[in-house]
Amino acid sequence: MRRRFFALLLCLCLLCICLSTTAEEADRLSGDANGDGTVTASDAALTLRYVVGLDDGMDLREQLQADINGNGEIDADDAAAILRYVAKLSPLSIVSTDAATLDLLNARSTLSAERTEWTARRLYAMPSGRRKNVIYTAARYLGAPYGTGNGQLDCSAYLRTAFQNAGIPETVYPHTNSNGTLVWFRNYHPDRLHETDPDSWRDWKPGCVLIYINPATKRGSHVALYVCEVDGKPIVMESRREECDGVRVGILMKDEEKCVLTYYADPFQ
Repeated sequence: MRRRFFALLLCLCLLCICLSTTAEEADRLSGDANGDGTVTASDAALTLRYVVGLDDGMDLREQLQADINGNGEIDADDAAAILRYVAKLSPLSIVSTDAATLDLLNARSTLSAERTEWTARRLYAMPSGRRKNVIYTAARYLGAPYGTGNGQLDCSAYLRTAFQNAGIPETVYPHTNSNGTLVWFRNYHPDRLHETDPDSWRDWKPGCVLIYINPATKRGSHVALYVCEVDGKPIVMESRREECDGVRVGILMKDEEKCVLTYYADPFQ
């Protein structure tokens, strides 16, 4: 009898531990904006301060936890959801990032796990249309090796393939090489071609084509596709020989010795 009692007591203790771990895990994954392991009104207040620009102290993981509705943004709805949970008015569901989108990005990502997940959420939350279509099409080729032919893609072939297979006509984006892209926009759509500066990326929209210039020849030498912004960093998809030897998604690299980001063009402007 005594053994049965202690066995039952042990089972109850283990059950309590399991339930406690599950609750802590849920708090860690959803609503815990300040990263202290609990979900309280302080998390709602911090989220609201972040929304209005009074506090940017959350790291990327905490931002993911504060994005309650999983729309790729931290907004007032997230703060309200946390408050409703604290007041026991509604449960706080654990947000999961769209698995298919995350798998696409993970094919070749030089981003941290948090940045990759944020990028996936931003893509999934984009309104349907040509911009979203071309980026999702471009994502299908992540991991393709750098080169020409036999499944290989250099920078211009990568963008050309993405736009073609997304059904974007040549009247919107030319199916040509890096310098040809620059010349085409200059000749036919100069209103869509803009010079860059340190802050110009804030005006870029998903699907913008970034054009790099060789300072010595003044010719286009590289192109990339702008995806979105994550925590103040522009995210791009591109094919490079250096760094990754193929098609990757990563943080924008602005300047190199023989390749300087000089223009951006918005085919959908």
